[in-house]
Amino acid sequence: MSQRTIAILSIIIWLILTFNGFYYWSAIGLSFSFYFTVRVIQQMGYSIPIPNLMAAIASLQWIVGPFIDYHNQATHYKYKMYVDEETYMSYIVPGIILFKFGLNLFPVSANLEGLAQKVRSLLQNHPRLPFVLIILGFVLPYLSVLLPTALGFVFFLLGNIKYIGVIYLLFSDNTNRWLIFWGTMLFTSIVSIGLGMFHDLLLWAMLTFTFVAYELRLNLFIKLTIAVLGVILAITIQSVKGEYREIVWSGAYTGNKTLLFLNLASEGWSTGSIVNPKSDVDMNVRLNQGWIISAIMDNIPKNKPYSNGSSITESLYSSFVPRILDPEKKTAGGRENFRNFTGLTISEGTSMGISLAGEGYANFGKLGGILFLFSWGIFIGWFWGKLDKLSLIYPTIFIWSPILFLQVIKAETELGVVLNHLVKSSVLIFIVLYVIRKWWRISL
Repeated sequence: MSQRTIAILSIIIWLILTFNGFYYWSAIGLSFSFYFTVRVIQQMGYSIPIPNLMAAIASLQWIVGPFIDYHNQATHYKYKMYVDEETYMSYIVPGIILFKFGLNLFPVSANLEGLAQKVRSLLQNHPRLPFVLIILGFVLPYLSVLLPTALGFVFFLLGNIKYIGVIYLLFSDNTNRWLIFWGTMLFTSIVSIGLGMFHDLLLWAMLTFTFVAYELRLNLFIKLTIAVLGVILAITIQSVKGEYREIVWSGAYTGNKTLLFLNLASEGWSTGSIVNPKSDVDMNVRLNQGWIISAIMDNIPKNKPYSNGSSITESLYSSFVPRILDPEKKTAGGRENFRNFTGLTISEGTSMGISLAGEGYANFGKLGGILFLFSWGIFIGWFWGKLDKLSLIYPTIFIWSPILFLQVIKAETELGVVLNHLVKSSVLIFIVLYVIRKWWRISL
């Protein structure tokens, strides 16, 4: 399926929705969501489409999820849309379109064929490199307990180096590369189930898929099938994780956690509880990030004035000023902003991000929020372009890009979280690459 075909299908979807009486911004948003999603799946296996993946995830969580909620008779008492469809969609759809337009101002192919050749050339001279990275990625997190807690984020990032080593290995001719890859993903699955936290599993599954698709030469039909299976996996996790966490986190359960999770998932599908109408609201909560954005739109400026950039300034300060220089600076996280901007309550043990779209509206209103998303798209496009230029010095730097964007691709997090991650991970990764280049004479 060509890009032109995807565009034609998107137009057909828009026409069908429009002629059936749906609100025009909703129709436009759904057609663009289809285009962004299918297009990024099409790019998997040919390039590293991380910026476009951001647009696809945002459109699914900010447009598709809310649309389902607006047209679903079942309504959650809290996780619901707080403003009408016209008010919400007339803000979010132009915002996402302009975000994508900002990304496109800095076109970079990040072609996998050329990258694969660079990796193979590198591994001819340094065949042990992937294994060093994999071992370090597994070992370093366990050393963090011996060091100050302030270094916890550094070791969290360094722990992800094992995935970079696995990606390097996928491009090699090592006979055990697939065994090591699936072993690493299985380890991640077991750890995620053990902790009851599934973000790492889902994020790394998405971020490594393009490399897997390249090596296996997957066609679009197979990639779409895998994407559907991925959605089913995400729905399954979302549907059973509440009950699973309640059992495991109580501390009373002493059995095998993996078997417990699999049993709950199997029971959910066999009884139909995962897909019955009563579960539709709960299933859509994770997809629908728009309910938080709509709560902000309902609360501001009715009950609270626009922040006029104060949270943006605070995020910039927090991201670029090291804590050692200001120990009292704000910690990145969503609980305080959620309470402040939505006017809703949230427990101390819960953290919910207000998203960039929500933060943009809270600070600048409708038009200002749209321009804020456009500016963020320009920044991400510019950053991606800088990586392309740095590839002249570090030929395989795009292999490391999943670590840089690990938190950035998520649509639910606000500026303080994504910018904090992008800045700190960039500094750390470039230090690692510089040290390797200077000490080991390896130009990654």
